[in-house]
Amino acid sequence: MLLATVAGRLEQVDLLLDIGCGIRPQQLVRPMTHICCEPCPQYVGNLQAAVAASFDRSYLVVNAGWREAVQLFPTGSVDTVFLVDVIEHLDKEEARELLQATVRLARRQIAVFTPLGFMPQSHGDGKDAWGLDGGAWQEHKSGWYPEDFGDAWDIFLADPFHLADNMGKPLDEPFGAFWAIMTKPQARQQQTPPGRKAVQAIHDIAAASGNLGELLNTHQVVAMLANDFSPAVTERLLVVLRLGLKIKRSWLFRKLYRLFSRG
Repeated sequence: MLLATVAGRLEQVDLLLDIGCGIRPQQLVRPMTHICCEPCPQYVGNLQAAVAASFDRSYLVVNAGWREAVQLFPTGSVDTVFLVDVIEHLDKEEARELLQATVRLARRQIAVFTPLGFMPQSHGDGKDAWGLDGGAWQEHKSGWYPEDFGDAWDIFLADPFHLADNMGKPLDEPFGAFWAIMTKPQARQQQTPPGRKAVQAIHDIAAASGNLGELLNTHQVVAMLANDFSPAVTERLLVVLRLGLKIKRSWLFRKLYRLFSRG
């Protein structure tokens, strides 16, 4: 129920920054480009392998922590920032500082998910729930409550939520959890670009076929440029697709050509 409610409040955007995603990027929003910033090198390797065969979006995996991310990305450089199970892994003052710095990165939304209050978690042997050597990264150092977020944040809470720890062991006392979502005022008035559904259809076709990585590598950037369906950009895209028709004569090129010819 909590995830369904939150999914209805999150905007479907083109460029998303997923900070501290571990080996599992968020799936509530399906952007055109999904940037994953992860500080643990071992997680990065597993993450790159996991997303290599994904065709529903473009993934960019960056070996960087939260502080590095806020230094790396300019103001307003992404649509949405996700911080899922991240802030509780830092001391509270440091996390407050970084969260404030993160707000400026997003044009539209910032989404934070965390346990309700301090939920103890540590891995003495250094092994995490995936059997990797990320135990130190999984230690909880702070606890958070809705009142830690200002009036600009919408809170979505479930209590109880966590019935077991991250190793799957039942908890003696369940813990709640909540989402804090900030939507920038200007984002509330913005409309989805008219060409986005057509661009998204390219990803849908690729995901259904499962073997179109080469095609997407060639055409995806051009397709993204067609978000506004301006005549000049759309015509350049059609030229590329016509060439594809001549070279490969595939059902996919025919479908894409028809799709953008209707633009």
